[in-house]
Amino acid sequence: MRIERTGASPTATTPSSGRAGAAGFSLGGAGAPAAAAPAASAAGVMGVASVGALMALQGAETATERRRRAMRRASGILDRLEEVKLALLEGGRGEAALSGLARAVREERVGDEDQGLNQLLNQIEIRAAVELAKARLV
Repeated sequence: MRIERTGASPTATTPSSGRAGAAGFSLGGAGAPAAAAPAASAAGVMGVASVGALMALQGAETATERRRRAMRRASGILDRLEEVKLALLEGGRGEAALSGLARAVREERVGDEDQGLNQLLNQIEIRAAVELAKARLV
């Protein structure tokens, strides 16, 4: 977003008064409040339009954000797989870890254009599915 200065600089001086900022302020006559009303209503419309534009920009997801979400999901699945492994090594069935793994696998997968990342995600999901299937057999 680019912001440009529209008024005079704050250090501007007027030749008649010699004071800083005097050019930007004046007391208008009887017609000044009527002229300010259309400007105020236009500013209100601009404010609503800019809020809508900001909300639209927040909804747009970049490729970097999609990649981060995909990597965060993959990391979560790997963490759940580690929990399952630790539970099995301790001699338990690890029902809590298995349900966490199932929840992590059911999360929405983010599509990414990077084929290497997609292949890695596929391998992680397959490993999780194998562990879930093995748990059902026991």
